Amino acid sequence: MPEIPAGHPFMLWVVIAFLGFSLLLYCLMGGADFGAGILEIFMGRENRRAQREIVDRALGPVWEANHMWLILMVVILFMGFPGVYSRVSTNLHLPLTAMLMGIIARGCAFTFRHYDAVKGRSQKPYNLFFAYASLWTPFWLGVVTGALVPGGMTMEPTGYLDGYVRPWLRPFPLALGLFTICLFALLAAVYLIGESPAGPIRKRFARRAVAASAAAVASGGVVFWGAENDGIHLALKFAGSLPAIACMVAATVLMPVLWVSLTREWGWGSRILAGGQIALILAAWFAVQFPVLVRMREGRDLTFFNAHAPAATLNQLGWALIVGAALILPALFYLLRVFKTESAARDID
Repeated sequence: MPEIPAGHPFMLWVVIAFLGFSLLLYCLMGGADFGAGILEIFMGRENRRAQREIVDRALGPVWEANHMWLILMVVILFMGFPGVYSRVSTNLHLPLTAMLMGIIARGCAFTFRHYDAVKGRSQKPYNLFFAYASLWTPFWLGVVTGALVPGGMTMEPTGYLDGYVRPWLRPFPLALGLFTICLFALLAAVYLIGESPAGPIRKRFARRAVAASAAAVASGGVVFWGAENDGIHLALKFAGSLPAIACMVAATVLMPVLWVSLTREWGWGSRILAGGQIALILAAWFAVQFPVLVRMREGRDLTFFNAHAPAATLNQLGWALIVGAALILPALFYLLRVFKTESAARDID
């Protein structure tokens, strides 16, 4: 862990904590929503309509609320780390645009198929757009995240390809995009076990969760291969960080426990284990990368400590986040509790 410079405002740590918290919740909640669409690609013909009804019932009340965490991350970067926001939105405008197009296409398709009064052949294009946009969007989310690491971005590009294509069109970001797809599919399959009645559909989701976990392990190996090809030496970085080692060991130990819980179709137990693995992976990533936000080609990396806004701006942002969390988090918890309780009551009826 690098030495932390002294003299930074306390609110900087509050802003960093909210940024990490927002990323975690977007992966756990928004990621599961994307994963539900990914699973639709592999549903097969048997009980397809019943499975889609379960997905619609699970996502319908809350799917729009999950993008709140992505919006919050954008606002934190815009206000708290304007240099990072400017650099990322400029150099990575192509994958960011692709991701936003996927979010819009997926949201429109889900809205039309879920709330359309006419249920007929018009549902087929909605289903296709929803499923493949759910695959498309997390891939580009992973690509954008991976492009922050290899050091391919530059403030003085020699041309369009050098400045806006090569920073993300390389093995590590593409591998991380694949890994993100697998993780989100795993989360969705695990969550949908608890949304399904006992029987063949729940067993089907449990089998998909096991398959998605195996795919996540395999794609994780591809991530390390991509890192070596990009000269990042990610394995050595993990080996040199005790917190990262501890997180990865814990995530590895949880994997066979998760498989047991999936074979026994434990709803909440599987959710806690899968969510814990995602949190451990993110924590290990943070431990390896801290305090760097964007690695630059010239060596002038953008970090939490050299790219943050003035103290006055951080104070306003920090207090806004604290007050907003106090108001919004209880309301969000109540929203989830009300709709999930109503959904459980309908299942009983």
